[in-house]
Amino acid sequence: MFTATKRITTQKAPSLSICIGVPTYNRPDLLERALASIAAQIKQPDEVIIGDNSRDDASEKVYARWKPYITYLQYIRHAENIGPAGNFLALVEASSSSHFMWLADDDALDPNHLRIVKDFLAINPSVQFLGWGFQVRNYVTGSTEHPSYLPSITLNKGGFENACSYLDQPISCYFYGLYDRSILRKSPLRRWHERKETFDWMDVAFVMHIILNYKSHFLPDSLVTYGIDEAVRPRKGSEGQSVSAYSPMPWLRHGTMIILRSSRLSLLERLRILPKFIYAWKNTTSAAIKGK
Repeated sequence: MFTATKRITTQKAPSLSICIGVPTYNRPDLLERALASIAAQIKQPDEVIIGDNSRDDASEKVYARWKPYITYLQYIRHAENIGPAGNFLALVEASSSSHFMWLADDDALDPNHLRIVKDFLAINPSVQFLGWGFQVRNYVTGSTEHPSYLPSITLNKGGFENACSYLDQPISCYFYGLYDRSILRKSPLRRWHERKETFDWMDVAFVMHIILNYKSHFLPDSLVTYGIDEAVRPRKGSEGQSVSAYSPMPWLRHGTMIILRSSRLSLLERLRILPKFIYAWKNTTSAAIKGK
């Protein structure tokens, strides 16, 4: 069970509802960007919760400034730094909404984001994982880039077909999608955190697990801007190390076990997708280590 030194809350969310969890750590200036994009939504979320791992109260002051502009904005200050995964999972536990998404403190939502997502969810309530297109904005150079690949993941396809599409070019940014909150409470992210286990490409492994095992769909709309606040895009591993120190083997091991344990795939489908996964793993890890 996660604890916090302080929690400021409002009311319980309705039955079909969306919570945005905003994990932050010593970046109050960037937190302003994320909260501003939430306040600008045409349709508002049912909950917004800030999870603060920071050493001081600067982020709490940002919360106080935005509280009048964001309905049901909540704030959790952890007694100590519980790490990224701990903060992410604490936000899931703090929510009372049926659906949940994370918004990193340096990212921003398109103003139409929640309108599009809520409209889709109202028509397709069975979806358990909803992804979308995105763009990457370098706020130092002023440049904007769109992803080169959006997987063809739809509700009318099974886990095998959707996972094959994702493995054509596995991208970690799809971690920041919308989830049925119940699946997050029993996800491998929780298991890895409890074992104090982190590994490079962990977010890619997590997304593959979700797509393999749950009803998934990706919207073609570019609904999020992922921010970069350095002249050159930072490339760091799970422990903050440089790309030259990436360790590719845990991702291979975990990815293989995720496939073999998938409840939605037949034995034949598991055997068929393994070579595709190994090919994707080899290309992804070798390109990253070479700095491509």
